[in-house]
Order: sequence, then structure tokens, then C-alpha cells
Amino acid sequence: MKNLFLLTGLLAMLMACQTVDPAQEKAAVETTINDFYSAMENFNYDAVRALCTTDFSLYETGFDHQDMDGFIESVKSMEGATFNVDIDIKKTEVSGDMAFMVVTFYADIAMGDAKMSIEAYENYIFKKVDGKWLLHYVHSTHLPDKNDNHLASLHLLKVPEGKSIEAMQNALDKFNQAIAEMGYWDCGYTIMQVVPGSNDDYNYFIKGNWKNQKTYDTIHDSDGWKSISDNFPEEASKLMENQIYLKVADL
Repeated sequence: MKNLFLLTGLLAMLMACQTVDPAQEKAAVETTINDFYSAMENFNYDAVRALCTTDFSLYETGFDHQDMDGFIESVKSMEGATFNVDIDIKKTEVSGDMAFMVVTFYADIAMGDAKMSIEAYENYIFKKVDGKWLLHYVHSTHLPDKNDNHLASLHLLKVPEGKSIEAMQNALDKFNQAIAEMGYWDCGYTIMQVVPGSNDDYNYFIKGNWKNQKTYDTIHDSDGWKSISDNFPEEASKLMENQIYLKVADL
């Protein structure tokens, strides 16, 4: 009987040692996400990788990153920017080796004169690997930018039949790269072909997205923009002869 009591006591002690403290696990999950964004703010890619599973993926409004390499390449395009990230954790749930979190995400991003604010609802999935909580999946839904009145510039072009638009596309790519380097990753040009038969006068359409007049002015007054504009190829300029140009925005 004495041996039975001893065995029971040992089993109880063993089970107590193996019991997971829910509050402690929840705190560890929240530490992982805070460390992740700290690494992001410092462009510390090794730390970012160490805080994520090997099969990490992310879906963000407009972007679908199937792996860590693609995600890091996207972040690298923002190097030089200053990040100020804040997350308001709404819920954290832990179940075994998996955890789920819901947050409201806020970020202020500045690169030179360019400034951007992001507010989003985000869901995170975590996995516990070798005793450590790692970020496995992110789903981010951006909320409307209060300063965005959808200002856009529209160009309707009549490109002669058989004439290449390659020079125009190359020039617009240079503008878009300069705009992205200024920190306005959600602004720039898109060129599209008018659906055949829908209009007899114009066959190409260029849309410039600027968000608001202040952003438009900052981009167009920048040295990067002016340098490309001053060297705009003559072949592309000829394609814009007799264009229809206008700006549109929300009322």
C-alpha cells in the first residue's frame, strides 16, 4: 500500500510538471507577434525567419505571398522607410500546439516626404515547434484610408495600328519604380487595352492612381519624377498625341 501511495504521488507530480499554463502559453504567443513586428521595423530578415514556420504564408489585400522568400522580397522594397507599428490584440486562443489571434493593426510608414498610414484587421495562426511558438499564417484586410478620395488621372490614347507600345510601357515602369521608391507603393500607372469594338476612336487607356491631391503633388514635384519626365522617350510622347486627359475623384 505504501508503494501504491508513492507511485500515485509520483504520477501526480509528473502530471503537474506536464500541465500547460494557458496564461503562460497565451503570453508566449503574444511575445512572438510583438518580436515579429520589431524585427520587421528593423528589416532584420534573419530574425523574421526565425519567428516563422518554414511553410509560412501571408495574404494581404492585393498581395498573396506563398512563402517566406516572396514576403521578404516585398519587405526589401521598403528598406529605408521608418516604420511605427502598433497592434491592438482583440483575442488570443491556444489549443494544443496551435494558436489563433485577431488584432487591429496600425502602421505609420515614412520614406522621405512620403507618408502612409495603414489600418487593417488581421488574423494570425501560430504553430508550436520544438517548444517555441512560431507564426504560420497571416491574413490581413486593409481598412479604407480616410485620406483616400480615389484621385486618378485618365489618358485615352489612339495608337496607330501595328505600332508598338513597348516604349510607353518601359517609361511607365520607370515612373512606377520611382513612385515605389518614394514610399507610395499603392500609387502609379497601369496601361490597358480598350476592348475591341467598344470604341472606334481610342484603343489604349492609361490610369494613374494617386489617392489624393497632396500625394499627387508630392510625387510629381519629386526629383525622381522630374528626372524621368525630362527624359521621356520621344517614341512614347508621340503615342500620347491627341490623347484625352482628365482627372477623376470621389465627390
